[in-house]
Amino acid sequence: MNNESFKKAAALAAGMVVTCCVTVGTANAEETASTAVTKAETTEADTTVTTEVSETATEMSTETMAEENGEEVEWYKAELDSYDDSLSLISYEASPESSGSGKKNKKTPTPVELNVTGGYVGDIPWFESEPVIESNPGQFAVVTYGWGHGVGMSQNGANFYATYSGWTYQDILFHYYPDTYLMDTGEAYDEEITVAGVSGDVLSMVSQIVYNEVGSSMSYEAIKAQAVAVYTYCKYNGNDSSDLRCKPYPPQVVVDAVSEVLGQALFYDGDYALTMFSASSGGITANCNEVFWSDLPYLRSVSSDYDAAYDPHYGTVTYIDDFQLRNMIQSAYGITLSDDPFNWIKPEYSQETGYVTYVNIDDKITVKGYEFKLAMGLKSSKFNVFYTPRPNGEKIPEGSSNIVVVEPDYTDTPGVWYPNNYPTDIGAPPEPTDPPYDEPLYDDPIPTEPIYQEPWYDDPSAWTQEPSYGGNVASDPTIPYNGDTYNY
Repeated sequence: MNNESFKKAAALAAGMVVTCCVTVGTANAEETASTAVTKAETTEADTTVTTEVSETATEMSTETMAEENGEEVEWYKAELDSYDDSLSLISYEASPESSGSGKKNKKTPTPVELNVTGGYVGDIPWFESEPVIESNPGQFAVVTYGWGHGVGMSQNGANFYATYSGWTYQDILFHYYPDTYLMDTGEAYDEEITVAGVSGDVLSMVSQIVYNEVGSSMSYEAIKAQAVAVYTYCKYNGNDSSDLRCKPYPPQVVVDAVSEVLGQALFYDGDYALTMFSASSGGITANCNEVFWSDLPYLRSVSSDYDAAYDPHYGTVTYIDDFQLRNMIQSAYGITLSDDPFNWIKPEYSQETGYVTYVNIDDKITVKGYEFKLAMGLKSSKFNVFYTPRPNGEKIPEGSSNIVVVEPDYTDTPGVWYPNNYPTDIGAPPEPTDPPYDEPLYDDPIPTEPIYQEPWYDDPSAWTQEPSYGGNVASDPTIPYNGDTYNY
């Protein structure tokens, strides 16, 4: 992207953040999504403009807030019954504004030999994309399509293309990241990658991240595509995993897949591409600027053909009572809503992709669709909103209620079981070389004689007598007292 494009993007980001940036809350949904506030600071030098966001619009922004409060961050992943228990798809993602500018190669990258098939895409079974809405009076129904930001590679979509169309990992990568090219960095065996402050060799760290992202039962080519995307993502961020995390003991099949593509990275215009990915898209990926502020040419909308039929997140319905939604919106944005629920949520849609680009909230504030998705705990910013009105004259009550999430019926995609799908020791904690204690735990020697010399506790007549050590039973702290009797 040239400097002029960056200037325009920076100016737009700065202007919109001044008017739209607010503090968001969290929604008490079955899968609660973290909320965030995106702040942009724009600094213009003589010839270059750098846009830096200090607090990212990301589902993992909880980490920043928790660290500031001295709390330990808990990471949530989305598990799917259609694969084995090891599979978990990401439910967090960083915005492109939060990512680094890349780390230049010390070695000259070399092109990777192409292996593309252009496999046939078709014979997709029909799926009724719009679920039946069964909301009660005074209830909102929000239908979401996909899970995550929807920018870049769809992890489920990659698996579907490999499974049903026989695509190679290169087919998958070039489809979801158009106009990029594949190079071998030549550095993978000599460098380290840092994950949450811990550094390790590329093979072990990427294997653990890939295992955390897609498990081990996806198509082998989809696992390889994920490995390249993870490695490129880390290289773009200066050999740091950014918001990605590890899962120890990746099965051998994951390590094998990572090994086959170790060191391969996607490039665009001479530098690393920002290889964003999410669990699944709503049948089509989003243009980057529809979700975030940046407009990267290789993060543009492409089809994800099989999602409507096979993605278990396509057509999820979230039911929220109007008074509960009112609580959530007012808490997230610090406003007071009107008495007209039909005016509360007015989405603006992308005509190209169907993603919600902006949401007008009660004519009081306009926010990015992705920001609204985070604040309301929705799976995707590609959604439709329905409201069933209350009877005429019935006021909206105060109070709160539970949110109900109904998953769609979808065609099961069986996982792949590999003969080498057994765990490795990668990510295992090191074995201690010395015993944990070099000295006895207690200063006093352990007595060799029993404390009680005579079996006074076996003789009922002796229960009121003092034991031989001369102390009172009730005053001995080593004997638990439970009221009328003593537990030994």
